[in-house]
Amino acid sequence: MTTTRVGVIGAGSIAADAHIPFLLNIPHVTIAAIADLQRKRAEEVAAQFNIPSFYRDAVEMLESEKLDGVFICTSNHSHIPLALEAAKRGVHVFIEKPIGVSLLEVEHYLQVAKTNHVLTMVGMTHRFRRDVQIAKELIERGDLGDIYHVNARFLRRRGTPKGWFTQHALSGGGAMMDTGVHVLDLAWYLLGEPKPLSVSASSQKGVGDYKTRYNTSWSSSEKDQSHLFDVEDFTSAYIRFHNKANVNIQVSWAVNGPQDEDIVLELFGTKGGLQLTPLTLFKEENHLFVETKPTYEKNIPFADELQHFISCIRTNEPPLISGTQGLAVLKMIQAIYESSRTSSEQVMK
Repeated sequence: MTTTRVGVIGAGSIAADAHIPFLLNIPHVTIAAIADLQRKRAEEVAAQFNIPSFYRDAVEMLESEKLDGVFICTSNHSHIPLALEAAKRGVHVFIEKPIGVSLLEVEHYLQVAKTNHVLTMVGMTHRFRRDVQIAKELIERGDLGDIYHVNARFLRRRGTPKGWFTQHALSGGGAMMDTGVHVLDLAWYLLGEPKPLSVSASSQKGVGDYKTRYNTSWSSSEKDQSHLFDVEDFTSAYIRFHNKANVNIQVSWAVNGPQDEDIVLELFGTKGGLQLTPLTLFKEENHLFVETKPTYEKNIPFADELQHFISCIRTNEPPLISGTQGLAVLKMIQAIYESSRTSSEQVMK
């Protein structure tokens, strides 16, 4: 099999702890180069994983290396400018979630990618969970009937990330843009990706830059510990879809209440219901109400996600979460923020 040559842009934690180790385990894949604005960090990660080349300038890397694909693991505001540079050169693009922060930028990029026959995949890792795959099968088999409502949430008590995540100019938003994008995408995916009709939402900086002792926070880099905090840490949203289904979402980085260990979903249908997590099916059998908890072996979603993208590059098959789908999710998030800003319901076009 021909070797697939890839590059990584961004040498922070998501790249060093997830992308690179899993990519190294995929047969016939070579990480040819890594780029990071902090040249020393790129050099250190390259040395750690025996990556042949490192760059400070991602464009220089794209010009100098013959790459089949690139993984963009940088702050949200830089996703699309970097993806555009790759697409112009015919390099397939994996973008960590969210796809970007500007709808116009994303739309322009997708047109360039289409013109240059470039695949785009957005890192919605939860779609690759084994329990989600089983849930999708049950829904498509008709076990739930018509799903009319979904409750979706992911609440942290004290889990605000450090660094660029809390800076609007770099992130484009707070908890909704960070963890909320996973919650929204997962609910939308299991619903069958219906067209949104309207959004009503409220975003708050409820707890803010807390000083709680004995609680740690995730950081993209130990060297990026800025305390600028001009984004929300809590969002509640209600989304109506054209197929009559509704989704009620709550996400937080910090809330004075119970904490969820993972994304919590409750799907209510005309024939049955479904819960994540744990995966539980609720329905009537012989006029008796029963609940079933499937037995399964867990997978490593991140590893399967990256393997999927590599397979898409090799076969030219569309990815499970495309750039167009990533744009649709971003449109809903932007409508959520606009609804909160104007204290009014937003009608989706």
